[in-house]
Amino acid sequence: MSRRWWTVAVACLAAALLLNGVAFAAAIRTNPANMAEQDARIKDKQAQFQAAAERLYDAVMNSERSELFYSLRDVRQLAEDGQLRQSGSELGWIAVDNSVREAQHEIEAGGNTHLLLSAASSIRLAADSLTAGSEALWLQYEPVIKEDARQLIIAWTTAGGQGGAAAGARMATLKGHWELIEPAALLARERDKAEGMRNSIVYSSKLLASLDGTRTGWAVRSFQAVSSAAEDLFRTDAQDDANLPANAIPQPLQPTGGWLLYSIVPLICALLGYVGWINYRRGQHGVTVMPAPAERPSRNGVARK
Repeated sequence: MSRRWWTVAVACLAAALLLNGVAFAAAIRTNPANMAEQDARIKDKQAQFQAAAERLYDAVMNSERSELFYSLRDVRQLAEDGQLRQSGSELGWIAVDNSVREAQHEIEAGGNTHLLLSAASSIRLAADSLTAGSEALWLQYEPVIKEDARQLIIAWTTAGGQGGAAAGARMATLKGHWELIEPAALLARERDKAEGMRNSIVYSSKLLASLDGTRTGWAVRSFQAVSSAAEDLFRTDAQDDANLPANAIPQPLQPTGGWLLYSIVPLICALLGYVGWINYRRGQHGVTVMPAPAERPSRNGVARK
């Protein structure tokens, strides 16, 4: 291949790599206008979901059976919307789905009104957590949960470790309150905080159900763990950051300069390709390999030796 063709090939390769790098860099750079438009659509979906959840809750409170079906249909359709489910965690939406199914079952079966109200309340709190921020309704359950944990300790210790019945009743109340706010907590808080609260309640329930008097100390510590888990759950990110040293607070990420990297790499590849071509033309020892001279044919058609 001639030198000209090698030059053209290397230049084309460099141009292709350069264009690919520019296209990739443009793709990874987020367009602020598109982000704002997407955020607006998600907020609109959140507002629709909250309005539908409010209608469902009001229909249950007012015993409007016809409105129950329409409002639950709207809640179910919005809860299945992929764009809306980008808000919050997937575990939170799974909990919302469970509440929707429970509400639908109670409406269709005409069953327990208390269970229907609990499901509707849970959906309402979850929808409100997406839009209300620090003013969300589920945050008002902080003193309720903490009081439940305190009453657990009192009910267990005042009977000398034999207050299983009273503590069991308090635990049922605590679990009922937690089930109301669990979808909202999973949507609005980190997974480890919400699961820590749930796991502490489950562990305390198992200790109460064991009816083993030797586990009195374990039970008290588990009730205290419920209160500590509630502290972590309801504490906001701003409060968490306030307890950290200044150098432990995450700083805003600086631009990565990825577009510069993807622009320089093709040029480096082109340079390496050109150097390789030069080495190939000059041989392994830096000596230019010249083509062998053509042999002159003899007059009778036989090449001379």
